[in-house]
Formats: sequence, structure tokens, C-alpha cells
Amino acid sequence: MSQGPNIKRLFATAMAREAIPPGGGFADGVRFLTTPGAMVEGARKAQAFVTDAIAAVRSAADPNPLRDATDEDIAGEILRQVEERKAKR
Repeated sequence: MSQGPNIKRLFATAMAREAIPPGGGFADGVRFLTTPGAMVEGARKAQAFVTDAIAAVRSAADPNPLRDATDEDIAGEILRQVEERKAKR
């Protein structure tokens, strides 16, 4: 998988969620950074999330305008929708 800016940003978003899960706080982030192997495991989970999310979008039922899109375009659309949902909160 190529690593364009959208894919990198989606990975970083997933990695941040691994470091500080929903409802978590500063202590979770410190624990993530200081626990041996936690960052490697978090990166593995974040990469799996990115791969699975792109595959899910690509395999969605028709009409699916993103079926033939690049991974970078799909990652960009995922990020756009995440930002849209954040703005509605």
C-alpha cells in the first residue's frame, strides 16, 4: 500500500486512538509511551485498521463510487467523513 498524505493521516488518527482510547486520558498516553512493545502493537493495530477500512469501503455494495478509487482517495474520504461527524458534535 502506498503511503500518501491521506493514508499517513488515517494511520496517525488510528494510532492516536490506540494511545488514548475513547474516554481515556493523559495516563493512558503515558502508559502507551512507556510500556515496552505498546507502540509496536499500537502501530500494528493501526495499520490493520487502515487496511481493513480501505478494503471495507472498496467492497461496499453498489452504488459504490469508490470501488475503483485509489487507496489514497478512499483514505481521504474516510478522513473527510470523520471530520464531518466531529463538526456535528
